[in-house]
Amino acid sequence: AVVMRVRRAGMQVIVPRYGVEGVVPMTDDEWLVDPDEQCITSRKDSSVTIRIFSRIIVRVAADGSEFRNKTSLLFERLVGSEERGESFTRTQEARREVEREMYPNRVAHEAN
Repeated sequence: AVVMRVRRAGMQVIVPRYGVEGVVPMTDDEWLVDPDEQCITSRKDSSVTIRIFSRIIVRVAADGSEFRNKTSLLFERLVGSEERGESFTRTQEARREVEREMYPNRVAHEAN
């Protein structure tokens, strides 16, 4: 997920893969949320800071009670710098594989 905005209640994020957008709550006892500076800092380790456009891992859960599809997002961890390039490469390879399965004629045509 990509952090789009920092609010008092947590951070506004978007999960581009699934088209899900929402607020990830951040507890006051673990995180120092500063909406004026648009950053969130860990109270346990001050070197861990989440800012706008930071990439994070969230758990997406759907709640179908009350006949509404409510989506909740829970913070898991911050994506490390070494993971960013690797995940892009893996995503591109997976996308190409899906395209080969879905459009075999297109791939054969491009190869010629």
